[in-house]
Amino acid sequence: MEGSASDVIFHFEVGGRKVLGFDTSLTPQAFAKARLGSLMRQGGIMVDSAVHGWNLEGTVEYQGHMVFYGADVPGESLETLLSHSDDYALLALQRYLKALAIIAESNAALLETIALFPAGVLIGSDGSVFFAPSALAKRVYEYQDPLGYIERVLQWGHPDKTGMEAATFTAASLSYRLFTGTAPFALPAIAEPEKKRELLFQDIRDGRCKGAHLVSPSLMPEIAATLDRILCAEMDKPSPTLGDLIGLIGEPGSKKIADFYTPEESAKSVSEKKLQEYNRRERRIGVQRFLKKYKYVMMAGFGTALALFIIARSIIVDQQKRPTTKGLSPQAVVESYYKAFNTLDHQWMDACVRKEVGKGDIEAVMNLFVISRVREAYERKVTVLNPEIWKSQGSPATDASVFGITNLKLLLKTEIPAHPGPGDRSAIEATYDFYYPEQGSSEQSRTLAIETRKDTLTLEWEKDRWKIVAIERMVLNPQSDTP
Repeated sequence: MEGSASDVIFHFEVGGRKVLGFDTSLTPQAFAKARLGSLMRQGGIMVDSAVHGWNLEGTVEYQGHMVFYGADVPGESLETLLSHSDDYALLALQRYLKALAIIAESNAALLETIALFPAGVLIGSDGSVFFAPSALAKRVYEYQDPLGYIERVLQWGHPDKTGMEAATFTAASLSYRLFTGTAPFALPAIAEPEKKRELLFQDIRDGRCKGAHLVSPSLMPEIAATLDRILCAEMDKPSPTLGDLIGLIGEPGSKKIADFYTPEESAKSVSEKKLQEYNRRERRIGVQRFLKKYKYVMMAGFGTALALFIIARSIIVDQQKRPTTKGLSPQAVVESYYKAFNTLDHQWMDACVRKEVGKGDIEAVMNLFVISRVREAYERKVTVLNPEIWKSQGSPATDASVFGITNLKLLLKTEIPAHPGPGDRSAIEATYDFYYPEQGSSEQSRTLAIETRKDTLTLEWEKDRWKIVAIERMVLNPQSDTP
């Protein structure tokens, strides 16, 4: 008999016939109470040059556990294959990527029903790829070990992405694993499964992973940059597609693992730049998390969520007349966007941009706006100062949070059309100093940090007004404490 039930997905025999089993880790009595009959309708996929369905055939007791089973599928787990960074592991990854492309071309909706994580995929020696039914594979891994489920399943996917986006993200996660030897998102050192899952998802949503080039400095820049743009994504930047990733990694057997690395000496020159980018991203994530955490502390500190809802609702009602950029020049739109940092006017910021652009900026301002109004309602004092006012007062010691920008300078990079039409664009460069509470500061002792930033903003004429459609940001100096 081949395999054992401890493998969760394993090969064994039923009535002298080889089959593929999914061990539920449940006794017959527990299985009957769990009511898992609906999982029998879940189907997997076998991919060679085409897509073939695979169905479950029944359940059977095996070594004291109830096991779902179907026709045998020869192959080795992609999880096992990727544990070795060699040519055979690369070949397995290439076959996995090609199979995803074949599925997407045949019927992309199938990507919603199959296991994309490596423990749910079998790679055959003939090049075939088997994808287990997603719902069933996830269930059996979670039943066996809730903590192991986080490591073997949840660590490789994005909690919010579906379809092609989910496939691209997981493919990038596995590519990162092969080329760097580690997972892109480290597991939090917490034993409680729910908290561990929550913190992992927070890191994945924030793109909080170390750039591939920092982990493996000799990795080819094109590969490292593509993985970073998918996994460690900055706001407002388009993400590469699955096709882009496949184009770099190649068809099965077309490349060797050594082809993806450069000599160590030639890799050192870009390491410092990548480290600066990583540190900037960490600071940005830290600022956003500080504000979000502060919001919930305020909710707890000032009573019930209902009280906060009533106050926040009154704030929103006062701002029902939404602003518009209609009639404003590109310079005026950009100036309005940055002035809104100091007035905490997230609605003005939202009016200046296309949907999703500047999302991190707007969320930070909106969170601080609500927090400040709630605190002021209870404490009867100013809790947030914009830096221009603070500096005009001589930069005194204060228990208020200093948040906003100073020294804004705009430079027009392209000519503005006299009579703009749909699709016309304009580019403006903005330099300024950004003031914010440093990550990790307590409510009682907040340290002020300052960054000098240079943003390149692209504006586009949409219908009857200019809108910011892209923001590329550089930090010209590391964060510093106020002088």
